[in-house]
Amino acid sequence: MKIERVTVGMLQEQTYFAIDEKTKQAFIIDPGADEYALIHKIDTDRLKVEKILLTHGHFDHIGAAAAIKAHTNCEIVIHEEGKRYLEDPRYNLSTAFGDGAMTLQADQYVKDGDVVQVEGTDLKFEVIHAPGHTLDGVAYYNDAHKAAFVGDIIFKGSIGRTDFIGGDMATLIRSISAGIFTLEREVTLYPGHGDPTTVGFEVLNNPYFNMFE
Repeated sequence: MKIERVTVGMLQEQTYFAIDEKTKQAFIIDPGADEYALIHKIDTDRLKVEKILLTHGHFDHIGAAAAIKAHTNCEIVIHEEGKRYLEDPRYNLSTAFGDGAMTLQADQYVKDGDVVQVEGTDLKFEVIHAPGHTLDGVAYYNDAHKAAFVGDIIFKGSIGRTDFIGGDMATLIRSISAGIFTLEREVTLYPGHGDPTTVGFEVLNNPYFNMFE
C-alpha cells in the first residue's frame, strides 16, 4: 500500500490517498477541499477510488467528498455518530467557519471494530472509535503497514480541540490512551493537520500524556 498526502484548503488539512499499487484501487481519507486538484490527481494517476473514509464530519475534512463521489461513483464512509455532523451545518461547522451551510450523505456507517476493505488488495482498515474531538471521531488502522489515519484525534505533540459540539477533553484523553496508544509503538499516525508521527513518539513526548513519560 502506497500512502500519498495532499494538503488542501485554508486550514491546511491533510487529505490522504491509500493506494494498492498493483490494482490502482484507492481509498481517499478526508478530502477536505480543493476538489479540482484532488480530481486531477485521481485522473492523472488513473486511480480507481473505491471509498472515501471520513475520520469525522467537520467541514474541513468533508468539503470535496461530494464532488469526488460524483466523479468516481465511490462510497462515502463515516462512523454512525457522523450522520448528524454530515447533515447539520451547526455540527460540521460549515456555517460558522466555512463558506456557507454544507450537508452530505454517507453510503456506509461504521462502528468500532468494523473493517472496511477491498478484497484482494492492501486496502483493509479497522475502525477505532475515538470520540472527544467530535462524537464521531475514528481512526482507520491498517495492521499490515502499521499505519493509522487519525484525523483530528491526535497530532504531533498535541491533540484535537474539544470546544466544538460533541467535544470533551476527558473523553478524548481516554480515547487516545485506551485506543490509539494500545497500537504498536512503530505505528505511523497520519493526522488531519501537520506532519505524521508515531505512537511511540507521542507516548513519550506528547505533553497531554505526562503520565507515560
